[in-house]
Amino acid sequence: MRKLGAFIAYTLLLLIIGRNLSFLPLLGSPPKTQVEDTSLKEKIQKLIKEQKGNYAVSFKDLKTGNYFGINQEMMVTAASVNKVPIIAVLYYLENKGKISFNDQVTLQKVDIQDYGTGSLRYQKPGATYSIKTLAKLTLQQSDNTASHILANKIGEEVIQSTINSWGLKQTDMVNNQTSSSDMQRLFEKIYRREITSDAKTRELLSFMTETESEDRLPSLLPPNASVSHKTGDGVGFIHDVGIITVKGHTFFLGVLTSDIGSQEIQTRKIIAEIAKIVADSY
Repeated sequence: MRKLGAFIAYTLLLLIIGRNLSFLPLLGSPPKTQVEDTSLKEKIQKLIKEQKGNYAVSFKDLKTGNYFGINQEMMVTAASVNKVPIIAVLYYLENKGKISFNDQVTLQKVDIQDYGTGSLRYQKPGATYSIKTLAKLTLQQSDNTASHILANKIGEEVIQSTINSWGLKQTDMVNNQTSSSDMQRLFEKIYRREITSDAKTRELLSFMTETESEDRLPSLLPPNASVSHKTGDGVGFIHDVGIITVKGHTFFLGVLTSDIGSQEIQTRKIIAEIAKIVADSY
């Protein structure tokens, strides 16, 4: 017993005074050194310099922490990009047991948002849908009616206060504004399983793959690349934000724009080119 006690005491002493030695286990995870990727940033700056309008770009390697930002805190009209916070809060509340994905919602005439994207606008009132189906439609089709129903069910104040607690300080759900920095923070929280369980996280991200708008971040990437993303469109702006996995590397990339005039097609091409430049850097 004395020998066992001495061995335990000696081991604890080594861990306390020698925890930084390479042959001893570290107590807790060591902090990651995050480095600004200035070379990659300069390539993107050179590309967008000649383009019409304003570009806000955020990049972060989700393994190494390397990053860069260009106008990343510039607030812009979010359009459908702000559907991601709605669904993220929905999954957060479901994980807390406050909402059930199996709950059924009956489509009412007042719910129908007869504009923009999505299939529910063409459905007759009286049809029923599960909460999970509405979440999937919100992200895959960018369905305005589905997101409207879910936002009302959760409550605008609940959504705003929840994302504020997550550190999203430039995302305004009432005025439909956000920044690429906030979207980076949100997608990283989703990716790191800080919103919901591992299985539900995979499900949430899967709803943002193979969407009805694949003409930006994914369009110039290799066929085996995985992209979980959300686009946004409006008069004078085109957006795309999401998590990309290519060649074994996973990173966040968000591109938000403003004041592009009638250059929608060109802006889509530039967003795709930005994603290609980042992917090629690996």
